[in-house]
Amino acid sequence: MPDTPPASARPFPQRWLIAIPAVVALTYAWGHLDWYLTTPLGRVPVLDEAENLRLAEQIFRGTLPAEPFYRAPGYALILAGLRELGATASGLFSASLALGTFLHACNAGFVALIARRWFGPAAALVAGLLFALNPVLVHYSTQALDSVPSLTFFLAGLVLVAPALTPGENRSLRWAGASLCWAVATLLRPNYLLVWATLPLLAWWIARARPSPRAPKPSVTVALRPVAAALAGVMLFVAMAGWQDRVSGTAGFLPWQGAYNLWAANQPGTNGRYYTQHVSLPAALAERNPARAESMLLYQQETGRIPTDIEAMNAHWHAKFLGYVVQHPFAWLAQLGRKLYALINDWEQYNNKTYAFHQALSPWLRWNLLGWGVLFVLGVAGTVRLTATAPRTAAALALVTLACTASILLFFVSARFRLPLTALATILAGGALAPPPFWRTWPQSKRIGLALLVLASAFLTFSNFDNVRSRSTYVQDHALLARAAASVGDDAVAWNEAQAALALQPGHPDALRLAVASYFNQLLDGTAPPAAESRWRANCVELLEDRRTDAPDLQAVAVLALWRAGEHESALAAWRQLGSTPSALAARLLARDATAEASALAALPPSAWAQPLVRLAAVQLDISPPSGVMLTAPDQATGQVQRLFFPRLP
Repeated sequence: MPDTPPASARPFPQRWLIAIPAVVALTYAWGHLDWYLTTPLGRVPVLDEAENLRLAEQIFRGTLPAEPFYRAPGYALILAGLRELGATASGLFSASLALGTFLHACNAGFVALIARRWFGPAAALVAGLLFALNPVLVHYSTQALDSVPSLTFFLAGLVLVAPALTPGENRSLRWAGASLCWAVATLLRPNYLLVWATLPLLAWWIARARPSPRAPKPSVTVALRPVAAALAGVMLFVAMAGWQDRVSGTAGFLPWQGAYNLWAANQPGTNGRYYTQHVSLPAALAERNPARAESMLLYQQETGRIPTDIEAMNAHWHAKFLGYVVQHPFAWLAQLGRKLYALINDWEQYNNKTYAFHQALSPWLRWNLLGWGVLFVLGVAGTVRLTATAPRTAAALALVTLACTASILLFFVSARFRLPLTALATILAGGALAPPPFWRTWPQSKRIGLALLVLASAFLTFSNFDNVRSRSTYVQDHALLARAAASVGDDAVAWNEAQAALALQPGHPDALRLAVASYFNQLLDGTAPPAAESRWRANCVELLEDRRTDAPDLQAVAVLALWRAGEHESALAAWRQLGSTPSALAARLLARDATAEASALAALPPSAWAQPLVRLAAVQLDISPPSGVMLTAPDQATGQVQRLFFPRLP
């Protein structure tokens, strides 16, 4: 069959083919967002979201630290642009989520455009709607993460390059536009770098192809023009390198987190599906960026050198990775095979959040069964159709897909990393479900072969080997939700979620801190369920016995639980063991310990009054603070788990 799209696919698509999926996508995502904004996680950024917003604020205010970028700053630069357009610091998180829903609608339109080019108008509508209604994509569109914006630029580049894959329509302007779009995608998410590198190869291959069997082969000079255009994205990489050099004195366009992540995703014993922390970190470091803190701590332990030289650290992790691959090639290949299986599997792997856990919470997503598995199976059939009707386009798409897959397999196969593959599968699924005149022309033998291929694909994606559908990460989701609830003052949810996390993993350090703090807050405002106090007391005892705890305020509160239970001697001994810290003194005063004097609290230096327990004791006992210290109402300290006390203190 000719390697050109059908004539009906050549004109620019009617607006409704793009508008309907875009409107459906915006409506669905906005409905989910409207609910999500009422939840703790929709009101406060966590983990990578918080880091993106901190970086955006630094860019906006011109206060970037004089160091190379640890993570790609492209998304933070977009958020800083929202600040320039008028978004407030407090409203930036909500604005970023609204931007994600808008980009989801744009992406649905892009998918429809590409599907129409390759399969016709019916496929455009089907593919666009499959994308619009995909609950996984809706979930990620309402996160302050770089996944959806980078996908937007990837699809925009594919829209530009799709017609150029046909000989005779090989315009340099399209290659240049696609190169710039995929370069932006790379600056948002470095995983797209390999994808960007395919463009010059594709441009050369298409440029050297004959438009027809009788046409002469284009000259090398003519072929080099689209190749040069496909390198246009280098300008953006140079600009990023110049920006980083101005900020830190070190040129480069890739963030430095990739070296350790490469080792962490491939080292012996790791599952490679998502990042797993291997060392216990203080709460403050773990909240900021556990991977960064762990990489620096391990580097110091393994080399004995202070982790200040980023190039030396990256060289260390690269050497460990290459050494492992060279010395144990078969073990590494086996690990890649397990990661490939996880990548193909329908289960959305953990990445800060487990999709299945959060899908069950959303009234907009929980009943929607559409997902990767369905799209993968349909995409296999769509690939067969594209290969038969436009083999050159199918080969080019295969190269892009291979680049996407390789960049994912080298690192983690977490759910949001495979969004570009989800988009490609959706486009191909539109081709599989479009009106079937193509399939009716197939001989029976080919239909049987296709059926067997589809069945094999379904078995791979919906099977459950190698514990690929593990729900062990749910403990982190409960702890994350508890932390977000504590941040917004919802102590009842924080308590319940912390207990759920402790039920899955007894002694979970974050969950212990949150359980102790949240129930204490409920005691203060009179909402604590009495039946749960024995559980709280047990949590407090665990906290006091946990040597990893670095929260003196929480330890002092934990001793209060012993005092309330009538174990006065044990409580006094524990307070003495804590020493004469301001927190211990405040806790003893709150417990009405006769050996503690209120005058000692009033005599504390101003620096001690930054501690929540001291301020609480002052309010409860009507003790005046030192000159210059203000007790505000409500007196809320945020930012660290051990300081999330009394958000509703009168």
